Amino acid sequence: MPIRSEIRSSAASALLLCFLAAGLVCSPQVASAESPLTRAESKLAVIDLRRALADTEDGLRMKSRLQELLDTRQGEYEAKEKEYVKSKEELERLAKEGKTSEPELRKKYALVEKQAYDLQNQGTVLRREMTQRENDMMLPILDKLNRLVRQVASREGYDVVVSRDAVPYFRGDLEITDRVIQLYNTANPAPADEKKPVKKDAKPPGSTAPAPGSTAPAPGSTAPAPGSTAPAPRSTAPAPGSTAPKK
Repeated sequence: MPIRSEIRSSAASALLLCFLAAGLVCSPQVASAESPLTRAESKLAVIDLRRALADTEDGLRMKSRLQELLDTRQGEYEAKEKEYVKSKEELERLAKEGKTSEPELRKKYALVEKQAYDLQNQGTVLRREMTQRENDMMLPILDKLNRLVRQVASREGYDVVVSRDAVPYFRGDLEITDRVIQLYNTANPAPADEKKPVKKDAKPPGSTAPAPGSTAPAPGSTAPAPGSTAPAPRSTAPAPGSTAPKK
């Protein structure tokens, strides 16, 4: 999985899990021995928290800021990846030509292995950093959304508000997502000097969609760990005594 998509999917899904796993977003009434879902008079509503998170102005700003950060980190990653590929191709060329001394080839091989290791490590750090940043920015938004869901449920007399992910079908009039988004944006206006975020055609957090995107490979593909696509001893690099070193 491309490194951008992997970051987006793991970070957003982890936080949303606590709201969606049980299926019930909130139940304003005190629980009793009989579940509200089993009472004929129960009044239910449905909320799509993924869409609510993605479509609030705070959610759009979060996505934009994460994308800017990722673009910067991604540029650093891709620059090192190009250096690694260049060094690897040079080593393979020198080994094939057979004009470079064995000690010099060993030295270059060690450099290629170190570059591969550093690249893999940088990819791991990048994923960890982006996951933490997204969690830090997403959690306050989810908390506010959940409070608004409870307010709507209490005001309109809903016994239970169910996550859209938990039900295969529901009537359209049962969904309160748009109302919650509107209430959220009204209660949390952007600073006067900040531009209103623009919604782009993209999937919400928790999917494999952009932000982070998908141009650079994750370590282990074109940026392999040492001993994979980098010429390994007794594989792409000829053994000592021929034209290439044995590590």
